[in-house]
Amino acid sequence: MSAPLTFTLRKALRAAVDLSPLTPDRLADLALTAIRDIPLAAGKASPRVEELFLVTGKDSAHLLFRRASDRFYSIGAGMTGGLIEVQGQAGDYLGLGMRGGKILVRGHAGAFAGAGMRGGLIEVRGNSGDLVGAARAGDRYGMNDGIILVTGNAGARVGDRMRRGTIVIKGSAGDYCGARMAAGTIVVLGEVGRFTGLGMRRGTIVLGRRPKERHACFNRCGTLKMQFLRILFRHLARSHRALADLAQRGPLCDRYSGDMAIGGDGEIMILRNSY
Repeated sequence: MSAPLTFTLRKALRAAVDLSPLTPDRLADLALTAIRDIPLAAGKASPRVEELFLVTGKDSAHLLFRRASDRFYSIGAGMTGGLIEVQGQAGDYLGLGMRGGKILVRGHAGAFAGAGMRGGLIEVRGNSGDLVGAARAGDRYGMNDGIILVTGNAGARVGDRMRRGTIVIKGSAGDYCGARMAAGTIVVLGEVGRFTGLGMRRGTIVLGRRPKERHACFNRCGTLKMQFLRILFRHLARSHRALADLAQRGPLCDRYSGDMAIGGDGEIMILRNSY
């Protein structure tokens, strides 16, 4: 097995760098000399890859960024397959519009992780910023398919305008979690902030802890055994080692429907073992 194609940052960055040209599918047929010569946008400059990175390895289906910085943005944007591994921090727009493959961040990520993604898996083994899987300004929807897993905490507006897919936050999430959702599933095992599900039309939000505030425009449907949760949790536990404890959670929950202010058919499920 050949070594992953590795990009080791040579020195601290002065400006944010767009890494969207460096994805497994874009580099598949390129020689190392051609890869080293690719220009990258960094503020007003366009440095070549070799000016910023020491490039080693051969396996372009597995990219490895070492000494990664939060000034790396758009890592894995538009990728369709392969693996990108980030050792360190990742900046904004991680996996922007990706359609397949996997991105693994061994650190924290910035805002808009998974914005507009259409497939694949993003795993952040740390915290993530605001707007995970959310719509960017001017976009009608956020993520449309795929899975985002954050093992730490996430910021505000997780899944804002989400269309499809699954987001799992093992830690806590900020205000407006699941706001304006069109569909999809969000699981938050820690605390959530205010206005969870505000303006949601469809979709499912699963909470591992009872929120301190509940939006008034959600109707209580009672305490139910939702076998959907058992199936979802077992699938996630089998697929992701970090979620192994989910196999013991559910299916008893308090279910709320809404947002009734806009005639929404979304649902918020609060796991009973959260009380």
